[in-house]
Amino acid sequence: MNNNLKALIAACDALGVPYTRHHASQNLVLVDAGGARHPFVNWSTPLNSHAIARLCEDKEYFQTLFGAVVRMPRAKGYLTPYCAERFAPYLQHQTLHDIIDDMERQFPYPFIVKKNRGASGDKVFLVRDRRQLESSLMAIFNPADAGSDYLCLAQERIDIVQEYRAVFVDGELVLCYRKALDDAAYAGNLSPLHWSGARAIVEEDAATVARIGAFCRPLFETLMIPFCGLDIALARSGELVLIETNASPGFDKVMDDCGMEPVKRVYLQILAHLTGGETQDRFA
Repeated sequence: MNNNLKALIAACDALGVPYTRHHASQNLVLVDAGGARHPFVNWSTPLNSHAIARLCEDKEYFQTLFGAVVRMPRAKGYLTPYCAERFAPYLQHQTLHDIIDDMERQFPYPFIVKKNRGASGDKVFLVRDRRQLESSLMAIFNPADAGSDYLCLAQERIDIVQEYRAVFVDGELVLCYRKALDDAAYAGNLSPLHWSGARAIVEEDAATVARIGAFCRPLFETLMIPFCGLDIALARSGELVLIETNASPGFDKVMDDCGMEPVKRVYLQILAHLTGGETQDRFA
C-alpha cells in the first residue's frame, strides 16, 4: 500500500469513516462517506473529475486557462514534427530545426524545455545552447521511448530562491512545505526533492503560508480544482511564481521527512469534502 493511502486510512480511522481495501497491493480503497462509496486508486482521489485531472496534466492547456490570473513562467508549446498524419493540421513547425529556430527567437538562453505531460522532473531540461536544446528535444520527442511526448514546452527560466509545495482542498490551503536544498546536491533531476540530501519541511511561518494562499486564490476563483498540489517558487525578484500543478500529488517525501500527521490532515479535509462536514484540522 502506498503512503497516500496509508494516510487516508489513518484519517478514516480517526473519524470512524468505514472503508474497505481491495487488490493484492491494497492500492484500491473504497470509502463510505456522505451516503456514497468513493474510490481512491493509487495516488488519485475521487474529488477531481476526469476533465480537471487532464487539465492539470496538460501544462499548455493549464497555462492557457490560468496564465492571466496567476504568475507563471512564460511558455510556448511545440508539436512534434514526427506526429501522425491526422495531427498535421496542427503543425506550426515542420522540422526539429524549425522548432529550435523559433525557440531561440522566443527565449534567451538558458531556458527550460520539458515534456508537456510529465511529473517528478521527468524529461525536464535546462538548456544553455543549441546543442543541448537539440538533444533535449530529441529525448522528449523520441517515439521509441515510452516516456516521450508529442508536445513539449519551452519555458523561461526562473531564478528560484525557494520552492514550496502547496496542497489545496476545495481551494483551501491544507498543507504547505518547502523543498529544502541546504545540504543537497544535484543528482541529475531538476525537481528539487530529487536532489541528494533534499528535505521536505512543513512551513510554519504564518506570513509565508498566508502569502502563498493569497497568491493562489485567483486560480480557484477562475475554476475550482477540488484537490491539487501546486509547486510555487519564490523568485530572486521577490515575486511568487506557479511552476507546476499536480491533481494527484504524492506524499512519500514529506512523510519520510515529517511523519504521517501533516498528510493525515490533508485526508481529513478530503473526508470532510466527501461527507459535507468540517474538520478542525484546516491548515490555514
